[in-house]
Amino acid sequence: MEVNDHLPEKPSKLMTPSGGNPGCPFHQRVESIRYKSLKFTQVICAIYILIMTFRYYPAGLIDPTAPRGHWRIVDVWNPDNTKAGVIQLEGDPYGQKRAVVAETRATLIFLAISRISAFTMYPPMVLIFLTKCKATINFLMRTPLSLFMVDDQHELHAFCGKFIAYDVWVHTLFHCLRWGVAGNIDLLWTNPTGLSGLIVVLATPLITFPMFINKIRLSMSYEIRKALHYLFYLFAIGMCFHNKTSAFPNGGFNQVTMGFCIIYYTLDSLYVTFFMTEIIETTIFNVLPSGVQMTMAVSEHFQANFAQGGYGYVCLPWVSKYQWHAFSLFEHPTDPNLRQVFMMKTGDWTSDVHEQLQRNTVRPVWISGPFVSLYNNALDYDNNICVATGIGITP
Repeated sequence: MEVNDHLPEKPSKLMTPSGGNPGCPFHQRVESIRYKSLKFTQVICAIYILIMTFRYYPAGLIDPTAPRGHWRIVDVWNPDNTKAGVIQLEGDPYGQKRAVVAETRATLIFLAISRISAFTMYPPMVLIFLTKCKATINFLMRTPLSLFMVDDQHELHAFCGKFIAYDVWVHTLFHCLRWGVAGNIDLLWTNPTGLSGLIVVLATPLITFPMFINKIRLSMSYEIRKALHYLFYLFAIGMCFHNKTSAFPNGGFNQVTMGFCIIYYTLDSLYVTFFMTEIIETTIFNVLPSGVQMTMAVSEHFQANFAQGGYGYVCLPWVSKYQWHAFSLFEHPTDPNLRQVFMMKTGDWTSDVHEQLQRNTVRPVWISGPFVSLYNNALDYDNNICVATGIGITP
């Protein structure tokens, strides 16, 4: 791990570019907030949906015929719909049945919380996909846009995943409270919005909990956790059916947002698979007591993707055709066409590799990459502190 820091000449007089004093408690509090742009966007989304919900129809959902001071959201065209907990705007019998009825102050509060939790989920849902678009990130890191990008994309991915893992339960809880109070809890399985939401909320723990809850993570193999993580496709498809675009602008963003994310992520993954992955037929394996060193001659195309350092995903088909593991890449000290990987014998897969080799040999390897390392910003600093852990210091 590398820790980078600037060493100012006069720390007692240090001023921010905007002229603010970093010693100010408010400034320190703001600077300590992680992912400020993300959270600011979430606040904007929350304000937007509150305004769109609690305005009088047709700008919002509030019944314009209700007495002043007694807001309610009902189907003014069909009282039977109101009893069932749904509304169909403009009395359209073929329109979407939106499960947003709220006739009391308590149910209005429950609706507000559930809608805020839904719209604050949009920015993390987009980022959860974009942070794993490896080909796109590689491209953007070569442009001026890299100046505004987060260095550790995986950390941002994990942060967004954890937020979604909890937020879906908040969203579901307050919808269920509102439906339960109104006697419409059956909407959870009879209405398309409720059913799709139920599928999503049941899939989310399987996707997220094995990744960040330590007890669950340690009780499962990496392969099982990785397989469960691919349920994100079920999550995304369920979200596409959660509401229709006909609800726009008072909702109805799911199909466009999640449809774009899942298609773009899939295209990016296919690009990595077919244009950033190659087989090295004559990879040299040097077996050491602590692990295995791989030396491989990569193509010019591979070298052009990213000149130095980075990491790649390695698949050894003679160990498992289905497992791809990330390793740091470093250049051979004398031959720039060679890339090396060192696998320390620590886990099940690396131990299997070490056991199957036993001696120095040459075998085929599939390599995908190279991808930008989260430590790629080290060159931006004059003073770097390198802490050698694991196999030691690698680029």
